[in-house]
Amino acid sequence: MVRTLRILAAVDLHDRPEAVLPALAEEGPDVILLAGDLTTAGDLDDAKSVLEFFEDYPTLFVPGNMDPPELLKVERLGSAENVHGRVVTVEGLRVGGLGGSNEGPFSTPIELSEDEIWRILEGLGEVDILLSHPPPHGASLDISRAGGHVGSTSVRRFIEERQPLACICGHIHESAGMERMGRTLVVNPGPASRGWYCSLKLKEGKILEAKVSKAGRPGLP
Repeated sequence: MVRTLRILAAVDLHDRPEAVLPALAEEGPDVILLAGDLTTAGDLDDAKSVLEFFEDYPTLFVPGNMDPPELLKVERLGSAENVHGRVVTVEGLRVGGLGGSNEGPFSTPIELSEDEIWRILEGLGEVDILLSHPPPHGASLDISRAGGHVGSTSVRRFIEERQPLACICGHIHESAGMERMGRTLVVNPGPASRGWYCSLKLKEGKILEAKVSKAGRPGLP
């Protein structure tokens, strides 16, 4: 019998992994996906300290724009695997990743041009889940406080052309939510530093359930 796979996805932990720890007991995940900004301008030791909170679970991550640039080149940190520019299969799912972010006005530690982002994404090939720190441009998930769309055009192109089952992203704290782009369910769970996360239930290549919740208050609409 094919079992239901439970995924807990979080982003923008910013040195506060403890904020989502109650969700581990609430959701009982089989896999953890972390979409970047483990730290706030921290170093590799800081990133490792964050990842250690999830060491009892198979964990895949990408760096965010606020993480140390050295993290881009680390394939494994502790027991967690970095999928930036790589595809890793876990529980039968092909998870590919993009770390950092597209260029913005604040010159944060890891920013990439759209050409660089596209080369990385194009190299992934077909994936079931895209783990991307920046959201796709032009969605409801990339609107800054100033009111403009600030996501990545290359991430949007990848989703439109490859249509993965899901894309987990973040970066824009104020634009949490879920949106369909064709077949792809795109989720920005909101900042995990404040307890927000996404839980997914998958079976036989289909998403049975997806919800954004706050740790301690699961299943919020």
